[in-house]
Amino acid sequence: MYCVLALLFLLQSLPDIITGVEQSFGRMSDLSADFVQISKDVLNRKQEAGGHVYLKRPRMARWEYTSPEEQLFVSDGKTVYFYVPADKQVNREAVKDTFDDRIPLMFLMGRSNLRNEFTKFELLATKPFIAGTKVVRMTPKRKTDLKELLMEVDPQNFQIRRLVLDHSDGSHSEFIFSNIRTNTGLRASLFDFKVPPGVQVVEGLGQ
Repeated sequence: MYCVLALLFLLQSLPDIITGVEQSFGRMSDLSADFVQISKDVLNRKQEAGGHVYLKRPRMARWEYTSPEEQLFVSDGKTVYFYVPADKQVNREAVKDTFDDRIPLMFLMGRSNLRNEFTKFELLATKPFIAGTKVVRMTPKRKTDLKELLMEVDPQNFQIRRLVLDHSDGSHSEFIFSNIRTNTGLRASLFDFKVPPGVQVVEGLGQ
């Protein structure tokens, strides 16, 4: 039986994987996971951070950073907030105006529209970062600074284990997910954000 399942995974076509991801995320009401975020700027300077992420439809997200310092990125579905306690500052922006790299995964929740948002899907033969995953490269249809997006997909449950975003200016972000849980009944109140007393509010995320 194991050999048969392994063969089926190897034979999965690109349309099978895309459809599997669309159906998997289309059925999701919420998701939570541990994450590692690795970013490189145009000068190839590298930064690494990590923590826990919560996602809920529609368009709600809460990224709790625990390293290298405490940070919080929250979307209540309409507004995005980025709070760094040590700076005593909150950046605020409307979700519809945000092009932050943490947004693409959030927009997948409860939707099945990869083919509407992306084009030029390719199933790559390169060795994945996470063993056993399938690597798919996609090009956005909308003209933004996002040049292409790679996702590593678990072929058993079609969960996205890794996202890589390459921008036209040469900068790069990647997210690695583990301990993924779905449809656990996350409360909408988890995604509320109130500006703490004495904290400065700045309009825009500065992307």
